[in-house]
Order: sequence, then C-alpha cells, then structure tokens
Amino acid sequence: MHHVQRTCIWNRLANERRFEVALAVNRPIFSPHIYPINKSVRQYSAAQNVPCEFAPRQLESKTHPLGWKRIQAQLDPYFGNNWNFACEKEKKGFLGLGLSRAFSHFLPLTLDDRIDVTCKILYLSFLIDDQLEKMSFTQMLSYRERVMKVALGAASPDRRICHEWMLHDTIMAMRSMDEVLANDVAQGFCQLLQAQTARERTSITSLGSYLESRELDVGRPFYSALIRFSARLYLTTAELEKTAPLASIAFRHVSVMNDIYSWEKEWKVYQANPTDGAQPFSAIYIFANETGLPYTACKRLMYSYCRELELALKQSSDEIRHNSLESSTHELELYIKGLEYFMCGIELWSQWTPRYRQ
Repeated sequence: MHHVQRTCIWNRLANERRFEVALAVNRPIFSPHIYPINKSVRQYSAAQNVPCEFAPRQLESKTHPLGWKRIQAQLDPYFGNNWNFACEKEKKGFLGLGLSRAFSHFLPLTLDDRIDVTCKILYLSFLIDDQLEKMSFTQMLSYRERVMKVALGAASPDRRICHEWMLHDTIMAMRSMDEVLANDVAQGFCQLLQAQTARERTSITSLGSYLESRELDVGRPFYSALIRFSARLYLTTAELEKTAPLASIAFRHVSVMNDIYSWEKEWKVYQANPTDGAQPFSAIYIFANETGLPYTACKRLMYSYCRELELALKQSSDEIRHNSLESSTHELELYIKGLEYFMCGIELWSQWTPRYRQ
C-alpha cells in the first residue's frame, strides 16, 4: 500500500538524531523497493506463503470484473514509457510486480471510467515511496514537501521531473471527474507521505501504540478516500464518522497481515545487516519482545488476531446497518463492502506476491 520493511530511512534517521537504538519502520505495504527480475518467480496463481493452517477468512473477496490483464495492458505502457527508471533492469522489475492484479483485488468496485486514474495514483504511490527509500532524511523531507505541494495544487509541476508532472496530471484528471472526492484522495496521499516520514515512529515499542500508528503508515486516509473515489461513493460527514471504527479495524488488519507475511524476509535482511542498532519495526518483533514468545508463535497469534478483526468488522457492520435501518444508503453499504474487499485483497496479495518469498 508499503508495499519488506523500511529499514533504510530509519537507519539514516537514527544516525542523524544519534539514537543509540533506533526502530526500523515498516515500509508501507505497497512499496516496490525490491524488484523481482527472474520471471520464474512470477507465479501468481496460488498462495505460497501461508504461515500455518487457520480458519478460513470470515470476509468475502472480490476481483474487478474487467480482469487484471486488461488493466495491466492499459497501464503498464504509460509507466514504462514515462517514468525515469534508473536502468532497464529496474524498469522490468517494477513492471513485473503485477500491480494491476493487486489493484484488481484491492479496489474491485472501481467504475470502468475511473480505472485509469485510480490505478495511476496507486502506481505512483509505490514509485514515490521507492524514491524516498534512496534519500537521506533531510532530502526526504524536502522531497516530501515538494510532492505534497504538487499534489495539493499549491505548486506547478516541473515538466522535466517525471514524478511531478505525472502526479499533477493524474490528480488533475481525477479532479475533472470528481473534484470533491479527488481532493479527499490528494489530502489522504499527503497524510500517507507524512506518516511514512514521521520521526515519532522511532519511539514506538508497545504493540498497542504500534497498531495505532500503522493505521496511518499503511495509508488509512489515502485508501479510504480511494475506495470512495473509485466507486463514486458520496458519504456524509455523519456516515464517515459512523464508519471510522470500521476503517480502523480494516487497516489494523492490513498492517498485521503485512507483518506476518513479510517477517521472514525482514528478519533475514536485518540479520544480514544489523547496522546502527536498528531493530525491525514489526508487530511480530514487538509482540515477541513483550511476551517472550518465539517469532513463529507470535505469527500464529497475530494471524488469529486478524481473524478476530474480521469478526469484529462483521459485527460492527451489522450494528451500523441495524442502527441506520431507515437512513442507510446504497453508498454506505458499498463503502463497507469496499473496506472488506480491501482487507481480503491485502491477504491475497501477501500470499502470492514475490516480494515476501525467500
């Protein structure tokens, strides 16, 4: 969403602030920093990384009816031709990630006329996050501020810089379709950037605080707005307040699923280069430190926690429907389903993505 763990940024942050022990914050779930180049690993047909046998998902999954291959054929050439990749290998690696299939799982309610811009902003969130990974903390803050100004329309893009004009043009196209919902997406995108680069993440050591912070780190405001924009769902302020607990449940689920499936690769990366005293910033690691349980046990327990979150979402959704029996709208119901589909999509994506395989 991002998208293996964000160790580079927080190692640099630790150095600049002279922390003796720093925490390496998870990359948002959708970051494409590790590019699979070998085509033999691009086997997306079945789950390959399920940690253990558990009860099946309690929620319903869905894929976009247009089909991810058609979406891929529509979007990949745009980024292949316009993004300034460092080399051909990096370009092939990014295009080989299969982000169109992820999009099909995450946002299956997207209207056909909004697929192009919705998928573009999703791709751009991956690519911009990847750029942040390559910067010092000072560079990252400057880059962030510039990107936010372009996203909000407060600055004109430099047409020589691909991420500026592509982001600007995409958001402008979204605004031409639906200014209100597009502005929500732009605001959410900026909140995602701020969460990814916040210093406060380095001080979190308890599971409760971690889960709360990760709701923003995986992009709750951004993806919540994107669900509404993609399906043209106009919710009232009261409806958004009413569904805020559902969004919190959904994105805690998203963050923990990310941690479960990325853990082996994160731990392997950390062991290979445990620089600056940096520690993995993961629900698995924090929970193990708090309980003394081995990592494998913590993975199983956190997987069960995700299933409980699914039950909590169903129960809370039923309560909202019951309490809104007379005032319930079609848009409200679709938004709730959109959160459900996003949760399921993240688990499916985590199972087949090459990123988390050894």
